[in-house]
Amino acid sequence: MAIRLIPFLVFLVAIAAVGIAAADRFRSRKTSPPAAPDPSRGRRRIVRWGFGLIGIILAVASAFSLGQRAIFLIAPLAISGYVAGLLLGELMMPSTPSGTVRRVSLDRRSFERYVQTRWIWVWRAAAGAAAVAVVAAGLAGGTDGRSLTLACTDGSMGGASPWPGWSYGGPALTALILGALLVELSMRRIVERARPDSDLLSATADEASRRASMRRLLAAGVAIGLVPLAGVSLSAAIIFGSICSPPGTLAWTGPLAVTLAILGFAAGLGAIASLASLIRIAETARSFPPGGLHA
Repeated sequence: MAIRLIPFLVFLVAIAAVGIAAADRFRSRKTSPPAAPDPSRGRRRIVRWGFGLIGIILAVASAFSLGQRAIFLIAPLAISGYVAGLLLGELMMPSTPSGTVRRVSLDRRSFERYVQTRWIWVWRAAAGAAAVAVVAAGLAGGTDGRSLTLACTDGSMGGASPWPGWSYGGPALTALILGALLVELSMRRIVERARPDSDLLSATADEASRRASMRRLLAAGVAIGLVPLAGVSLSAAIIFGSICSPPGTLAWTGPLAVTLAILGFAAGLGAIASLASLIRIAETARSFPPGGLHA
């Protein structure tokens, strides 16, 4: 029963995120500064959301082919499609100057220039926590990867299923690793790509694009980690809360179930906030380059 609730929870997360983002965008539309001119912004937006749609299609196809085993990979795989589109969008940025006279930027670019360092570690902590949760659930589960068995205090054996073991966690871990690689590669591409020709894209627009891309990337990355973390935690909490009958109830399963439930709900709320942030991020004129272009 716990596993079967996950698609409904994922649907609620998506609806809540879209609703929050839409309300915030409507409220801030009139006060936001205009975006710096960028002729390729529209194409990159189409690529991002187009690949996001491809990710959703792949996630649905995985659900049809793997059945319930795809439960925890659906969200990471779908969001990874968006991240792949964001990476391709970075590759579509205008080219560097060419000709007899070339201009280069002497500004030193780093991750901290475009986003606060703590958000990078939030993303990595979310992905790491999700990986640890999936692996721990897999190791604790039965050999079938779908059940959990414990020795209760009255001498009986308590079993519960479906448990988020390797049968469910294996595909999820694969999707999580794929998403993590895409996020880390995209972070480096955003920072390290050369400054475009100023005749094609101004430095202000380029800086705004980099900052917005980094924020979108980290928001997507955090969601990639938190959604499966929420699913595994809540599923395990339900199992631990009911695995042994009252006469044989273990002293530690109740507190552990409460802890996992709190962690699961916190991760779910974090995923909602991350997806809402992803939807509302815009490339506004607030982003200005710290320095100029130098011959």
